[in-house]
Amino acid sequence: MSASKYKTTKHLHLIDMHPTMTNFSTVALIIAKSEPHIFLDKLSSEKRGVINFTLRDTKRHIANCKCWGSEVSVHEYNAMLQMGDVVDIVRAKVMAITPPSLPSHNGFTENRYQPRGTLSCALVVNEGHGYLVKHSSDDQATLQALLQLCGQSHKALSTALKLRDVRCVVPGGEQRPAAFVDLFVAVATMPPVRELKRKQPRNGSTLLQCLELVVIDTSCASGMMLTLWHTNWIRRAQRWQAGKTLLHLIDVRVAHSQFHGCSVLSHASCTLIYENPEPRSPEAQALLAFAAKTPLGSFELCAQSDVENLPPAAEIQTQMTVRQIYARAEGELQDATSEHFTAVLYAMVSKFDIDGLGTSINKKCKSCRRLIPSNRNECDNEHCQLEFSLEYSGARAEQFFNINIHLSDHTGTLVETRLSGGVANQLLGLNADAFEVLSDRKKTELKWRFLLKHFEVKLLIKKPTPVRKNLAIIVVDMELIELEQIIEKLAAF
Repeated sequence: MSASKYKTTKHLHLIDMHPTMTNFSTVALIIAKSEPHIFLDKLSSEKRGVINFTLRDTKRHIANCKCWGSEVSVHEYNAMLQMGDVVDIVRAKVMAITPPSLPSHNGFTENRYQPRGTLSCALVVNEGHGYLVKHSSDDQATLQALLQLCGQSHKALSTALKLRDVRCVVPGGEQRPAAFVDLFVAVATMPPVRELKRKQPRNGSTLLQCLELVVIDTSCASGMMLTLWHTNWIRRAQRWQAGKTLLHLIDVRVAHSQFHGCSVLSHASCTLIYENPEPRSPEAQALLAFAAKTPLGSFELCAQSDVENLPPAAEIQTQMTVRQIYARAEGELQDATSEHFTAVLYAMVSKFDIDGLGTSINKKCKSCRRLIPSNRNECDNEHCQLEFSLEYSGARAEQFFNINIHLSDHTGTLVETRLSGGVANQLLGLNADAFEVLSDRKKTELKWRFLLKHFEVKLLIKKPTPVRKNLAIIVVDMELIELEQIIEKLAAF
């Protein structure tokens, strides 16, 4: 794919495209790219492929460019050209396309398989006739002019819908088709990337990466889930920061999730994402101020694991039984106006498995405070790795207790309770690092200080939400109590 093989023509702008052109050349910025699609050509019995790049050369106009060729050439394009690169498109064919579809009366647009261009033409590059190549680094004037477009959306931020409206669009709408909307949101949490296995008929299984983060705006402090499956966007998302990164989502997919029981957002093949667009605009300033006031820690999918900002134990006075806690959290007494409540429970510790095979200790990154998977020793966030390599020489992860305990009274057993963070350190009399080096005998002795003993337990109960699907029950304080005292409390209660 050597540039010297071709004699390039004069570079034009995307707006100059006409369907009769067969040798169109331009310089543009890549703002999105698809995954390579490889298929078997039935005529030649050879594998061929196609990859799509979405380009812009002004703030107003964007267009798509499909590159067709052998499997090798398509994979070369995928490896060589990334989002944010300035490229020369040489000897492309201009194709007429259907004019961009207009939003319907409810603000939604129809499904598409690539981002919607602003022009009535698109580019096609066929191997052997045209090519794409990175623009020369010597032409700094052109590079700088196009790179400035990275943070500028081609749509006005004021035209974006609100999360509140999107959440209400599909209430229990399992039968409704997916819709595509524009949103302006702030990142509320950045959990670790998950790896999932996908079965394939001929090739066994393959690993897929998935990133599920929460986004908020001024209309919806409780947030919505945004799912990324695209490898390139997952890689770029590692630089995003909770409460600081703003995203203008163009044609993001919204659909009802049976698993979460509500509407969720996901990146689709037609979605465009602009990172931190127009930071000085009134919309961006208002959203940043809102994110700064929102307690982002409550969005963490494992928020019950690392406890911060707990209510004072002295303020927790409402006595409840196990049955009443479940009824108020998930059952017939559930109150939709609040997402959490507190309770005092008099119960016996019926499970305290700190010396068994269960996991009692978790790890979090010392930089971004995110939970680190058990099979890794440090955070995989590129921003954290850069910070550690430049300014830090100590341990990059911090261990903390995250102990699952069961609490039983005469009405049942509370199985979701977690003893975590500083509360666990205080009750156990040591931290997670000191616990790790204890002998098995010492761990067993520590367990029996709690197991089958009765306690007055003060709890913070976090109800299930679309972001955190499971009930989270956090120990705020525990005090050993004699059985006679429990009998008095229950009799009075």
